[in-house]
Amino acid sequence: MSRPNRNRKRKPFSYFNLAALLLSAFLILVKLPVLRAQQPDIPDRLNGQFLSHLAGKASQVLTSPGQWQQEDLVTAAVGSVAVLAFLPADQSIHLWVSGEPGAARYAGARVFSGLGQPLVLLGAVSSGYLYSCLSHSPETRKTFLLAAESLLLTEILVQVGKTGLGRARPYTGEGAFSFHPFNFREKWHSFPSGHSAAAWALAATLSDRVDKPWLEALLYTFATGVSLSRILLDKHFASDVLAGALLGYFTGKKISQPLKTQTPKLSVSFLASGSFVGLSLSYIY
Repeated sequence: MSRPNRNRKRKPFSYFNLAALLLSAFLILVKLPVLRAQQPDIPDRLNGQFLSHLAGKASQVLTSPGQWQQEDLVTAAVGSVAVLAFLPADQSIHLWVSGEPGAARYAGARVFSGLGQPLVLLGAVSSGYLYSCLSHSPETRKTFLLAAESLLLTEILVQVGKTGLGRARPYTGEGAFSFHPFNFREKWHSFPSGHSAAAWALAATLSDRVDKPWLEALLYTFATGVSLSRILLDKHFASDVLAGALLGYFTGKKISQPLKTQTPKLSVSFLASGSFVGLSLSYIY
C-alpha cells in the first residue's frame, strides 16, 4: 500500500468549512451547559474591564511560580520529567509515524489539526461571544471571554517558547535535538505545539465553567485528537505536543480561577500608644 501524498492539493474542505463546523458545535455549547458557581470578578463585556482582567491574569500566571506550594512544585516536576522522558524517543516515534501508511488516518488528522488552529478556535470563541450578546446571557458571555483570555495568553507563551528555543520540526530531517534559538523561521518553531496548547487551554477553561461531565469529556477528547493529529501530520515531535498540552491545560485552569489579590509577604507598620512609639515588621508565609 502506498503512502498518501502529503504534498497534494487540498480538497475544497477548507478552513472555512472547519470553522463553520466548530462554530456550530460552540453554538450548541451555549445552549446546553449548566454553569458552575458564578464569579463576580469576571468581565461580561469586551471593554476596559476585560483588558484589565486579562492583564491581571497574565501577571498572575507569570508570577505564580514564585508562589507555588509543595503540591504545585511536584506537579511541575512531574510534567517536566514527562516531557524530558519523551525526548530520547521523539525521533523513533517520528520515524514510526512517517513510515506507517494510512490515508483515512491522515484525513482524520487533517480535520482535527484544522479545527485546532489557534485562529480558528479564537474565531469560534468570538462568534460564541457575539451569539451570547444577542441572546442576552451574561454568564455565557463571561465563559467565552475567559476562553478568549486563555487562548490569547497561551498563544503568547507558545510564541515565546517557539522563538526562544527554535527547535526544528520533524519534517526538516534535522533530528530531534536540532535547535536554532531566537529565530522566526516556521520550520524551526516545533516546541511547544501551538495547536495542542490552544486546544487544551480551551478545554480546561470551558470545563471549569460548565457542570456537565459528558461535555467535559467531549472537550478533552477533542483536545487529545488535536494533539495526536500534530504528530500524525509530522508537524511536531511527541514532546512538543505533550509540552503544549501541559502549558495549555495549566494556563486554562489558572485563567478560570478567581482573580486573587496578592497579600504582601513583608509589611511594615508603626505603633503608637501614649509615649510609646514602635516599629512592627511582619512576614506572611
